[in-house]
Amino acid sequence: MRWQWQLYEEPLREPLATAKGRWRSRRGILLRLENDQGQVGYGEIAPLPGWGSETLRADIALCQQLPRHLTAEIIATLPETLPAAQFGFATAWQSVGQLPYRVRPWPLCALLGSGSAALTQWQVPWQRGATTFKWKVGVMSPEAEQGILRELLAVLPQGTQLRLDANGAWDLATAEGWFGWLERYGAGKIEYVEQPLPPNQQLALLTLARRVTTAIALDESVVSAPELKRWLEWGWPGLFVIKPALFGSPERLNVLLREGLEPQRLVFSSALEGAIARTAIFQLLETWQPCRALGFGVERWRSAPLLTSLADYGAEWHRLSNYGKSYSK
Repeated sequence: MRWQWQLYEEPLREPLATAKGRWRSRRGILLRLENDQGQVGYGEIAPLPGWGSETLRADIALCQQLPRHLTAEIIATLPETLPAAQFGFATAWQSVGQLPYRVRPWPLCALLGSGSAALTQWQVPWQRGATTFKWKVGVMSPEAEQGILRELLAVLPQGTQLRLDANGAWDLATAEGWFGWLERYGAGKIEYVEQPLPPNQQLALLTLARRVTTAIALDESVVSAPELKRWLEWGWPGLFVIKPALFGSPERLNVLLREGLEPQRLVFSSALEGAIARTAIFQLLETWQPCRALGFGVERWRSAPLLTSLADYGAEWHRLSNYGKSYSK
């Protein structure tokens, strides 16, 4: 198939503060494929090197090296070190002649801003039907965040759940203090804590997960399929957060599910990818059948509506062309 690609860097609707710093924009590559019958498909490569994926520079180098015409064999041999590129090319190839997808809405987990902003931000998504929320921690001191969390748990309506995301910011002593606090004040209200320790502290994470009662989900530790497979081999007892746009070719996850990975242990989440990648992910969810609310409630930072017509794809391609540069092969 013939193909084109274009770079983009789109400002976020507002900065997102995390333990890793503040995000102000999202960068990536859009792909457009076309076969001999004139049927088109689209894909998106949206790496997050700070979260463990490859760099955008590496994906640009790949696009520059690939030939003018793509084949399924070329896409199947993209290296494991470029999981975001694997996802983008695989979903673009699969979409040719299949667009528009008929995707359905799924229950979403709404992301709340860090600090005291969360005390009011939950209201709008709750009015729209959200019953699961995620709050970023590790941005302020534990004492300050625990004080805000007391207030947040008191105002959240009955029947809602809260996820805490530390983005690997805590050390072991801080994590143990947090889990002790949660067992006293958050029992039954916290669905899980996401990535309490840095990804390189494998033994400490395993020990912590076996010692505390609050569930733990790995995120930055399992960015790609090979990493998740290693944690399965190590006997990880908790959950896995999967960001499909970073994880690699969708077939990598399909293989793990066929080998016995329990779907109920997976939480699918956004990497602040754009509308093209998001629509591809929601199509894949029909196969993966998520058991937990999706971590895609991020409209406050990046609006990525599901695309329901070929015209929508063309409009998204041209809209993001305002933020970058196009290349033809």
